[in-house]
Amino acid sequence: MNKEELDQALDFINNPDGVLNIVLYTCMSDSDLKLLDVKYDDLPPIKDLFINSIKEHIIEKDDYTVIPLSTADERANCFYQYDLELPAELENLKSVIGNDQISNLSLNDYSFADIDSLIVLISDNSHNLTLYKKITPVEVIGRRGYILCESDSRFERFNKQLLRISNSFQVIQINGEIFILDLKSIEKSFGFHDVIRREATLGVNAIRDKGLVCNIEVLEELVDNVSFARKLTKIAKSSPVLQNNIPNINVINFSKRHPALKNRMRYTPDNTQFMLDTKASKQFFVKLLNDDFLTSELTRLYYDSLAKDFIESDEGNN
Repeated sequence: MNKEELDQALDFINNPDGVLNIVLYTCMSDSDLKLLDVKYDDLPPIKDLFINSIKEHIIEKDDYTVIPLSTADERANCFYQYDLELPAELENLKSVIGNDQISNLSLNDYSFADIDSLIVLISDNSHNLTLYKKITPVEVIGRRGYILCESDSRFERFNKQLLRISNSFQVIQINGEIFILDLKSIEKSFGFHDVIRREATLGVNAIRDKGLVCNIEVLEELVDNVSFARKLTKIAKSSPVLQNNIPNINVINFSKRHPALKNRMRYTPDNTQFMLDTKASKQFFVKLLNDDFLTSELTRLYYDSLAKDFIESDEGNN
């Protein structure tokens, strides 16, 4: 799904089929899912809060693109479409839809401090979307400290906790697809790092099968380095070199010619494999497999480019 298609899918919040409704669910620290039974008259302003946030943070971001999460890199101005193993917390974005079996949250059993996140369901007669909102400590008022409230011109201790609902959210689900808005805020949530490590291992295995590296163990050791593991994940999912089965000798010859790589990589004596013996060589090798070293046909200048949107050629189609 590209940005235009994402905007079209979200258009029902501007032109609903019937009444636009909102339901709030809480994901508790023990992973239980509860319905937050909010007074009916208080739901419209909460609904408007999140609708305006969707417009501001997604629809009105005209300069943003959508890319697969597995290809995430350092570029800005993008939303990430989730294409990895789905954690249970994000499964809740789908499981609340049409589910009437979720019981109400009772503060006899839990406190607001036990709320890990909110699931916000917005729907009309024909469409629905869900939002994932991580609850931060500052949004549970009274978790710590001493709160005073006014009482007959004096101040006394307020003994209860309050839940503040702000307009922020980190994940949205629409038409069965899940999109990450704020990657950094969720990277340490719901075992996300474990997912990345497993995917990175697939990347290392693909490189091993290719036979391009003689000391593959140096990449295996980096699977636990989350920053580097994300680069290996990208290789597993979308390396143009691996997907197009570029011959090893072509890859090696390219690395010997390109100005960014020339004299910076080492090889086995028979020049059939890379020897990754420095931090820089490992970084260059990953970039090489992701085809980041480009040459302009117009200017013949060389570039190191992260953002590459594939363009299909029309040649031969007419």
